[in-house]
Amino acid sequence: MSFDGDEVISGDELADRIATAESSRLLGGAFEHVPVLSIWDALTVEYERFDRFVLERDMARIERYYRARGFYDARARAAQVQRAGGPDKDGRVLVRIVVSEGEPVNVASVDLSWRDWTLEKGRDIARPVTEAKDQLKIGERLDEERYEEVKQTLLRVLTDRGFAYATVEGHVDVDLVKHEARVRYTIELGPECTFGKVKLEGLGELPEGPLRTAIGIEEGERFSSGKLADAEQALADFGVFGAIGVKPELAQPGQPRSPVVPVTFSLQPAALRAVRLGGGAEVGSRVEAHLVAGWEDRNFLGGLRRFSVEARPGLVFYPIEFGSLGDDEFRLLPEIQLRSELRQPGVFERRTAAVLRGSFKLYCPQTGEYCKPPDDEEDEDPVGAPPAQEPVQEEEREHSIVGYREYVGSIGLERPFLKSDLNVALLYNVQLNSPFTYNPAPLPVGFGTIFIPYLQALVSYDRRQNRAGKPDRLTPHHGYYVALDAQVAGQQRFDTAIARALIGEESKKNFHAARDVRLQPEFRAYLPVSRKWTLGFRLKTGWLFPSEEYGEPDFDATRCDVSASDDDRAECGADLQLMQFRGFFSGGATSNRGYGYNEVGPHARVPNQTGEEGETAQDAPLIPIGGRLLWEASLELRIPLGESFGTVVFVDAGDVSREYRLFRSGPERPHLSAGLGLRYTTPIGPLRLDVGYRIPCMQVLGVCSQTLAEANKNKEIWPEDEGSPGLLFDVLPIAVNLAIGEAF
Repeated sequence: MSFDGDEVISGDELADRIATAESSRLLGGAFEHVPVLSIWDALTVEYERFDRFVLERDMARIERYYRARGFYDARARAAQVQRAGGPDKDGRVLVRIVVSEGEPVNVASVDLSWRDWTLEKGRDIARPVTEAKDQLKIGERLDEERYEEVKQTLLRVLTDRGFAYATVEGHVDVDLVKHEARVRYTIELGPECTFGKVKLEGLGELPEGPLRTAIGIEEGERFSSGKLADAEQALADFGVFGAIGVKPELAQPGQPRSPVVPVTFSLQPAALRAVRLGGGAEVGSRVEAHLVAGWEDRNFLGGLRRFSVEARPGLVFYPIEFGSLGDDEFRLLPEIQLRSELRQPGVFERRTAAVLRGSFKLYCPQTGEYCKPPDDEEDEDPVGAPPAQEPVQEEEREHSIVGYREYVGSIGLERPFLKSDLNVALLYNVQLNSPFTYNPAPLPVGFGTIFIPYLQALVSYDRRQNRAGKPDRLTPHHGYYVALDAQVAGQQRFDTAIARALIGEESKKNFHAARDVRLQPEFRAYLPVSRKWTLGFRLKTGWLFPSEEYGEPDFDATRCDVSASDDDRAECGADLQLMQFRGFFSGGATSNRGYGYNEVGPHARVPNQTGEEGETAQDAPLIPIGGRLLWEASLELRIPLGESFGTVVFVDAGDVSREYRLFRSGPERPHLSAGLGLRYTTPIGPLRLDVGYRIPCMQVLGVCSQTLAEANKNKEIWPEDEGSPGLLFDVLPIAVNLAIGEAF
């Protein structure tokens, strides 16, 4: 279906207002005749039936829509309906709609008329009413939607300032000859009102006190529809109601208007207690399966306290990844996560909540320093590197598979602002990580207990909305999201006392405390490019300012050699371990999708460090060591294919550096990747499959090879601190990611 003559009102906008619709195909049917991909096209196509009588009614709908947008002379007709050619396209028709927009009608004047104006009533409403009226600009095209918006704005101005019975009537005189419109709004104020008794219905077992505190409306104060809206949002923030109704008890037409307005809140509580049982799996940079069991009480011990607890046991098939599925040799690594949260509403004031969290994890971290076996291709010498020593037998230099027992406690305050679009949290966190090994190998030299006490401020402003204009974080169609995670670790005086209480007389070499400032801002934007297609953009950065004890820009892996001094090896291990928790890494399902987990960023050849003879920094594998500066950018076109399916086309880029600049020393490294994805809608978010391809010559500018081994073969100089990303099935420079929820 196509439109001709749609100069001001786009064809996509018109198509969204009529019943006749074209069949939906993946990328417009581009894969219809492509081998293999044609199956994908056939499975996702959604056919629309053509009806000539529906099309005739659509012509009237188009003309009416044009009039609503100010084009009173607009005409629409179906210029052509013809069958598509070709024997493989039987039953298909092409519809061509021709519109003539004509000259628009513009606003010539906007006036106000008062029925019961007095100086006493108008003491604080004259200016806001005038500002609201001026939102309809003289000279702009008359738009019915805009006209109604101004009328509703005028009504809110009045009801927010005590005039509960206020009415606003609108009238428009249209001169079709001059193409001008004169708009007049007539206002009746009514009596100034105050709030009467506030009544809550349908509470059930919920306590009334905390709800009244959250509502925050006192009998006798000035009536305000804005306060009613804030009270409704405050009740919704509790998360215990399925429906909330707010009804000011106004006098019926013809009855005396009482200046005292009672308010009734009609509430429908949702289920207050819930048990969750389920399971899941991950196939990507690692392969794992897990179970989930949880319990939640939204009125714990009364007072609308929310308490939840969850357990998540699982098994990791180490070291299998998506590209190595089918390998016979693997080790099962057990993992478990326990976490709980207690939330107390109404602390200090009605919308501030106190939060207490605790968690325990036993896991193998994916940061990969000592949880990934050596890659044979990485053992090849880079061009220009000194000759390596003779390779050592694998069993003599087995890397430690390091796991952690992690204990985390958090306490703080959270509060929403601006109708819950702005959320602010201030937390104090204490994190303790105790390392162990899953295999018989000892812990690397310098590895010890990690202590991370930090103050954290979380600020987010969320204006993401769906096509209907309602808040939507899962499938936004337009809007933006801004967030900042700011942390200050180990800078408080009482942290020292906590550390001493935890470690006692333990040696300093076996205990590392983080001291740093960590900032991570993020910006997301969503732009509707058509009535269904959405263009999403994300920019994310991170800044780590560590103490002198770790995170040095120039990482010297020779300090980890068995020939290095004990102090050097201990400092090297502490640097690796602390950066594992505080540094930045990039690559993976929610990052750069052309790479596996943490494959982007500074890498180094770090020896085994377990105290065994034989391995030096020259023949050790490349591993990620974390960075102090992160930047990531993503651009994604989201294309829905009916109610349940969708597809995306994306481009990702980013880098991590140990220096405070966007690009590391040497050539610039955008790590550019592009790919396609599939989406399937579920109640908890879209199930997505993304396939990312690393674009040749756009990973490290000046190097067109995809791996270290290929660079050596092609006589290209591979940067010393650049990792060697994995290949899918050891052949393709592709990463595959399967996850729940959008990447951003």
